[in-house]
Amino acid sequence: MSRFLLIAAAGLALGACAATPPVEAAARCDVTVKFGSYGMGIDRPLADRIDATVKADGDIARSERRPWGREGEYDLCLQARAGRDARALYARYRALLPGRALNAPTSIEGPDGLRYETIAPM
Repeated sequence: MSRFLLIAAAGLALGACAATPPVEAAARCDVTVKFGSYGMGIDRPLADRIDATVKADGDIARSERRPWGREGEYDLCLQARAGRDARALYARYRALLPGRALNAPTSIEGPDGLRYETIAPM
C-alpha cells in the first residue's frame, strides 16, 4: 500500500510541475534608471520628465518599470533598438539627472559598468 501511495504522490508532483507555466527571463537592460527615496517618495517631476523622454525616444526598443519600494521606488529598464549605441543612450539619460538629489536619490547604470548617482543633500 505504501508503494502505491509513493507512486501516486510522485505522479501528482510531476503533474504539478507540468502544469506550472514557464518562467520568462527578465528582459536585459542596456540602461537602468533607479528612482529611490529618502522616506518621502521618489523625485516625481524627474520621473515624469524621464518617462516623457522615453516615450519620444526612437532609439528605445522596450522600456519596463520594475517597482520595488513602498514609496513609489522603481527601476526603469531601457533596451536599445538593434544597432543603436547603448553608451549614447546612457549619456542622454545621464544628462537628465541633477547633480544634487533634492528629495530623493536617483541613479543610472549603463553598459561597461557606467554608473552615476545624484549626490545626497547635506
